[in-house]
Amino acid sequence: MPASRVPAIALALLATALAPAIARADAIDDLAPGTWYAIPDTPMRAVCPPDTEAFDWSFYCQNVILAWGGGALDTSRGRMVLWGGGHGDYWGNEVYVFDLGTLAWSRIWGPTDDAQIPSGGTHEVYGDGNPGSRHTYSGLTYLPPPHDALIAMGGALWQSGSFGVGTWSFGFADNAWTRRVDGPPEMGYGDPSVFDPTTGHVFRRTNNRMVEYDPDADTFTDRAPSNGGFWAPNVSAALDPVERFMIIVGEGRLDTYDLVTDTYVQDVAIEGTGVMDLFGTGSPGVDFDTTQGRFVLWGGGQSVYTYDPAAASFSEHAGAGDDPGPISASGGAFGRFRYAPSRNAFVWIDSVDANVFVFRMTEGAGVPPTGGDTGGSSGADDTAGDTNGDGADGTAGPGEDGGATSAASSTATATDATATDTLTSGDTTSGEAAAQDDAGGCGCTARGSSAWWAGLVVAIGLRRRRRDRSRRSHDARHDEKF
Repeated sequence: MPASRVPAIALALLATALAPAIARADAIDDLAPGTWYAIPDTPMRAVCPPDTEAFDWSFYCQNVILAWGGGALDTSRGRMVLWGGGHGDYWGNEVYVFDLGTLAWSRIWGPTDDAQIPSGGTHEVYGDGNPGSRHTYSGLTYLPPPHDALIAMGGALWQSGSFGVGTWSFGFADNAWTRRVDGPPEMGYGDPSVFDPTTGHVFRRTNNRMVEYDPDADTFTDRAPSNGGFWAPNVSAALDPVERFMIIVGEGRLDTYDLVTDTYVQDVAIEGTGVMDLFGTGSPGVDFDTTQGRFVLWGGGQSVYTYDPAAASFSEHAGAGDDPGPISASGGAFGRFRYAPSRNAFVWIDSVDANVFVFRMTEGAGVPPTGGDTGGSSGADDTAGDTNGDGADGTAGPGEDGGATSAASSTATATDATATDTLTSGDTTSGEAAAQDDAGGCGCTARGSSAWWAGLVVAIGLRRRRRDRSRRSHDARHDEKF
């Protein structure tokens, strides 16, 4: 064979070997606007923990999503982060991510070892000092560097269902949980929260007021009252980061909060053809499309909606392609519907046995994230059957992070941890009693990047000049309605 042909043949063989991955990535890159796409071979169950003598992990891990489970988008790495469980549905506290670059799932931390998980009562903290499992609703938020962390607030705790009082931070740099200041007394298990890039703070709507969390000072500050007391937890929230305007939707209702003027408006009139189909009785998906500068909502099926705060109205946009079907998880979508600037697409995760869906609203393939490492550890094989608390089965013994497990095209590989956990001096006590005393509190039983932030700065410069005019129009409409 001529030597000159060897490189060409080698390249051809390499291209053939990489063809599935390239085709899969390009299928998202080439999506036409208005199109849904089910990413093949992407159910999450492939990276669930292996079973032990004490617990059927591979079955009950479905409740990370099914039982009022939330999510957040790690903008530094372009990946979805899921954490959930809780109440009487699931005791696992492991952290999962879906990487939108590799199109693969990983279990990057946990769970706490069986022997360290108490039974009965209410458990903010497990025996190893890590957070107890909980329904997470819309209480998960990602903080970009310098924090580079998932922030969790509220939730219905394993096992009683009472609400969680702790503010927990999972740092992706050290792959560890840290308990921070407890939340304010006016909180509940389904409090929605958003990250404000202007201040670097998290804004959270508690039972009857907004609060502002400063992660540097580790403090909460009271903001505007919501003027209506407790509202059911099946809601989602999103923030326009330029106008600093927040919407909260769900349970057939729309509320708004203006971070600049500290104004909370409750029960805004819902206007628009067919929009009540979007709201239903639970939480629709909602996020802010930073490319187009608009709120996008979805409640099942192929149609999506946009919301214009100035006009206080919704518009329906028919979708095509793969049909994501209805929302099957308890309570709604929560934070599992997110806009990913790295792919210029909305991501939707419905269950551990369903493929991950993406939906594109506008032209463009997005800008790959440039910040952060992969977050998660690597090491030895993950095999089932460890019951001695040493974490060899991929479940964490005391002080272990439980290892990182990955799956692409439904193939699971597992690794031991090398990171050291931050063990908090936790109380094993209680969260507080939930507002609704039903089945232990929450009244629920489960049914079965750097490039992006740079672009945001530019958008702020271009749009800030329109803020005053837009806000005057918005306030005038609210004066008429309320």
